[in-house]
Amino acid sequence: MIIIRHAWLNLKRNRFSHLKLGSFIFLLLLIVFSLVQIYQVATGYFTDYREQAATVVKGVQDLNQTGQAISLKKTDYEKLKDLPYVKKSQLNGQGIISSTLVPPKNQTITNYSSFSTDQTNGSYSPVTMLDNDSLKVLLTVKKEKLQGTLPLEKDTCVISRVLAKENKLKLNDTILLGNKGQEQKVKIVGIAEFSTTDQICTSDSVLINWETAAAIQQNIIQPDTNVMFQMTSKKALKRFVKDFKKTKSFEEYTLITQNWSQGLLQSAKDTLDLVFNGLIVALILGIVLIAVFYQLNIKRRQDFYTLYLMGLDRKTLSLSSSLENLILVLGLGLTAAFTSQRLSGWITGEWLIQLQKNLAEQEPFIDWVLPHFEQISATSWLDYIGMIFAGACLFIMLLLVNLRIAQIIREPLQEVAKR
Repeated sequence: MIIIRHAWLNLKRNRFSHLKLGSFIFLLLLIVFSLVQIYQVATGYFTDYREQAATVVKGVQDLNQTGQAISLKKTDYEKLKDLPYVKKSQLNGQGIISSTLVPPKNQTITNYSSFSTDQTNGSYSPVTMLDNDSLKVLLTVKKEKLQGTLPLEKDTCVISRVLAKENKLKLNDTILLGNKGQEQKVKIVGIAEFSTTDQICTSDSVLINWETAAAIQQNIIQPDTNVMFQMTSKKALKRFVKDFKKTKSFEEYTLITQNWSQGLLQSAKDTLDLVFNGLIVALILGIVLIAVFYQLNIKRRQDFYTLYLMGLDRKTLSLSSSLENLILVLGLGLTAAFTSQRLSGWITGEWLIQLQKNLAEQEPFIDWVLPHFEQISATSWLDYIGMIFAGACLFIMLLLVNLRIAQIIREPLQEVAKR
């Protein structure tokens, strides 16, 4: 009982000193606890997004098979698309075609000198070919500002508002696509305001479906096609690869799996590395700073010297001082842990919103699902690193205070009092 009483009296007697020291210790504990929780949650988010990206595969055409992009059988694509473990898919083709359209001003115009102007309409336009489901996603789900309807029928298209204004075109007007003598009349059924971040369509592109593309395939220059499939789970990838290779239309295609997504998550990986390095620095520097500041603090305290002169034995003096430090660190640790939960939750929440937005802009094909915190499993050693740090701080404080008490008892009191 006397030990508890002296510990309480020590706290009251040195409250001003404890206020300064406690504020410093609280700040260090708050930084460490916050970094630990931020790293745990950020690791969980990164792992979850990486698993989502791992369910997506890209099929790209071999460089020496440029002619096969347009001639692939749509039925082969439909078979893969309808597999029970395929969540969603996209068939995307890009090319260039002779047209009657004038490119928008300030638009880079490629000079195709190898093609005779006698065989063309004198101008080339990029053409983007999508399957019907992808057209619906681009122009409906993504809420592109569309005037008119989707180009789901043969010989229909959607052009950008900029391109329509430059050529003074309106809905239901007709444009010609293809070389002279092989022109195909294509009806404008929609005018859209494409997003500047969208990599599928640009302001000078003509957006068509695959039925229209099949009708003008002989006139499309430098055709390039890729397909994307998202599985219901990562386990389904092996089954899909086998089915993909069996499909005749995709014999000359190469499948790219998880490696393609590394660039998407690079910024998140860099953030993780930064937080981890900051955590290591905070742990090492925090222990050193607490040792230095606490050493300075106890050297200024005169109550050890006074209590010993009043007859308090070494054991009672040591135990009461140890209990005093235990109460101090325990109180500060609990307060810092509670505060860090609120602080780290706010920081990671803002970071997650921005990360989700960036991923959706960089790869809109994937249905990025927002991870839930309760689903995130923290790394085992991180569960205890905060408590280990607080315990290390307490151990250093107990060691230093007991060394100070031993010094007072062992050496002449007058010499100790001068220090």
